[in-house]
Amino acid sequence: MSEQGAFFQSDRADERPMRHALLWRLAGYLRPQWVALLGLLVLMTLGAFLEVLPSELTLRLINRFMGEGSLKGAAPMVAGFFGVLIAGFLVSFARYFMLAKVGQKAMLELRVQLFAHLMGRNTDFFHRNPVGRLMTRVTSDVQNLNEMFASGFVAIVGDALSLLAIVAWMFWTHPGMALVALGILPFLLIATEVFRRHAGEAFRETQRRYASINAFLQEQVSGMGLVQINGQEVRSDQQFKVLNEDYYQAFLRTIFAYAVFFPVVEFITSGTLAALIFYAGFKLKAGAITWGLLLAFIQQSSRFFRPIRELAERYNVMQTALASSERIFRLLDNQDEIPEHPEAQPATFAQEIRFEGVSFAYEEGGRKVVRDLSGVIPKGQRIAVVGHTGAGKSTLINLLMRFYDVQEGRISVDGVDVRNVKLRGLRDLFGLVLQDVFVFSGTLRDNIVLDRPMDETRLASVLDQSQLKDLVDRLPQGLDTQVGERGQKLSAGERQLLAFARMLYLEPAVLLLDEATANIDSETESKIQTVIERVSHRLTTFTIAHRLSTIREADEIWVMDQGTLVERGTHEGLIAQDGVYAKLVRLQFADGEAA
Repeated sequence: MSEQGAFFQSDRADERPMRHALLWRLAGYLRPQWVALLGLLVLMTLGAFLEVLPSELTLRLINRFMGEGSLKGAAPMVAGFFGVLIAGFLVSFARYFMLAKVGQKAMLELRVQLFAHLMGRNTDFFHRNPVGRLMTRVTSDVQNLNEMFASGFVAIVGDALSLLAIVAWMFWTHPGMALVALGILPFLLIATEVFRRHAGEAFRETQRRYASINAFLQEQVSGMGLVQINGQEVRSDQQFKVLNEDYYQAFLRTIFAYAVFFPVVEFITSGTLAALIFYAGFKLKAGAITWGLLLAFIQQSSRFFRPIRELAERYNVMQTALASSERIFRLLDNQDEIPEHPEAQPATFAQEIRFEGVSFAYEEGGRKVVRDLSGVIPKGQRIAVVGHTGAGKSTLINLLMRFYDVQEGRISVDGVDVRNVKLRGLRDLFGLVLQDVFVFSGTLRDNIVLDRPMDETRLASVLDQSQLKDLVDRLPQGLDTQVGERGQKLSAGERQLLAFARMLYLEPAVLLLDEATANIDSETESKIQTVIERVSHRLTTFTIAHRLSTIREADEIWVMDQGTLVERGTHEGLIAQDGVYAKLVRLQFADGEAA
């Protein structure tokens, strides 16, 4: 399997949790609704009682007719029979409605818990897990659990009560015929166990393959422009066919299990009914039973076999739900998060941010992308970082904002290790503008303000500072203009200006720029440079630079090479050293301009 194929199909658990452990954990989402569950139990008990009443009334009606030759005076029994049917309908309606409500409430809580859990994962977690797979956890897998609650988990209890009532009625009316009817159980248990063993793994594999398809599809649709530009349609189509074929083969294995199990169950139940009639024939001939008892027994046997016939379908729901719950709980048990110290301090920035002997590798034991780096970002200063691609520049921003934690050394704000600072407060210190700007669906206003309190005065000032006012004035709906999914209705430059407006509305203490002018036109770059000039005099600025012309006025330039800080100083001073920085400048500019 290719590396990419392994990425989309790497959703297998190393150790499969016990079924009873999964069920007990799932039951935890029902416990807060114990009052509704108690009501359900009452309804199911009443439903089980109503299951046997029609057969008892049938027995008495037929015996009366056979004994007296007429149904004179049987009107109350007939009325009672229809009354029982109507009561059974009402009880079933109330039971299924409450069951669906309880299941949906449990799933509501689970979805909220899953989403909140995802929001707390660290950056590395999302690098290792395809978006489509995570979407499957919150949507399809949770829906599978809802189906289990609606027609499996609690419904099985109702079926068990009904079966118990039917068996009790059978033994009460005729123990011998009851034993014949229950002779089915050993064979059914054997068939069910064989089915469970063969179908269980097939169910898990089917769900895993389904998540793989979702992950691949989400990535391909999101990157459709790149696929088409590079003529990768055929290759993507082939990859999708492989994933689809894997899902098809896994699903065939589940179908085969059903194709065997259903006929076996039908054969056993039909054989039991035939044995019951054969046995009853001898009893009738001997006068040991009545026709009413025989017909009532056949009627009740059909009711007894009904939940047994539904067993396979319920097992399908249960297996699918257990496979989904296994993956959901594996996600909920994931601890890939940036920990917050129990006694974390509020974030303040009045003096400096300091790197002290910082080393970091993205993978444990892997190549260090930052090595023994030390440096100071004084408040109010403009610091720029340059270097070849892969030198570790962007990693410094990831470490500053604690998307990752340093492995050696420390980063401090006003002398306090950032690991001892409240995470939310730390990140609020920084206004980050990236090269690739993410824009949410919604309006311009929504994307600038996000969920912060609306301040029209501040918003007007931000539009002016960010050079976004001209764009807003040109749009018929102004700030209420819909920007489309991922901001597709805006140009790359307009999205970049939007990112600056969003950052300025936050009113951060430190401006972080990561190649913010790398992929835009000269006119927009000029606007952004104007923005930076305006805010850098009142904000501390830390810039990852690609275009060296944008950082000549920096108070200090850090030059990185293979994770190490090799030079630092002003533009003029570094040019005079004629070292790594001077070489980088010569690569970008003509010698006369560089001088």
